[in-house]
Amino acid sequence: MDFTGIYENENFYKHDDLNWVDCRNIEGVYGYCSQEAKRKIKECIRDYGPFGIHFIDSGNFHYISELWINKIKQDFVLVVFDHHSDMVKPLFSDILSCGSWIMDSLKYRQHLKKVILIGIDPSQVKLIDREYLDKIYYLVDDDLENRDVWNDIDRLLRKYPTYVSIDKDVLSKQVIHTDWDQGKMRGIELKMILYYLFVNSQIIGIDICGECANEINHLKEIKTDDHLNQSILSFLKKEMKR
Repeated sequence: MDFTGIYENENFYKHDDLNWVDCRNIEGVYGYCSQEAKRKIKECIRDYGPFGIHFIDSGNFHYISELWINKIKQDFVLVVFDHHSDMVKPLFSDILSCGSWIMDSLKYRQHLKKVILIGIDPSQVKLIDREYLDKIYYLVDDDLENRDVWNDIDRLLRKYPTYVSIDKDVLSKQVIHTDWDQGKMRGIELKMILYYLFVNSQIIGIDICGECANEINHLKEIKTDDHLNQSILSFLKKEMKR
């Protein structure tokens, strides 16, 4: 899904069979999604299911994940790799945003049974409304190996299929530069956890965001993005063949 034109400057997808969804002419989409923009985006993806791998541009469009999981018609678990909780009430009520989409999903998607947040900053936990604390598990970026939490997650994954959403801002700046503040996760840690998810749960679909700004002074970052996307895509395609 192309909102900024960033993918035209990358090559990772060019040898794959794909569907290109051009959203560049839709207004009211940056960070927040207006009702009219939401209607247009839903029309753009009307013929596609939640299955497979979706690249959805920068983290400012992470709310697109909510539109994909709305297509899931069975009980499921949502696993989100993100440095932020994405569960902060927006300034304007009832508007979909990159900072609130998980909260909206828990509120409106009856098939969504639990959310697992991986790699969030500890300060983000304090921003989660108490109303939703019993509906999530979280692993902060300083404690990714919390055994007690993983035991709970393991039981959950064996019970429900899983949709995975990856915001690359969960990764350290030594791995990649996004247009948001970032976490501490290494690339190998991301792949190890993804491997665990594939082994222990049925994966419905996956989306990936966190592209850098599509600007001339970010050419180095765009090249790094391209290489990382290729690495992630190759890994996911291999695991999805299991």
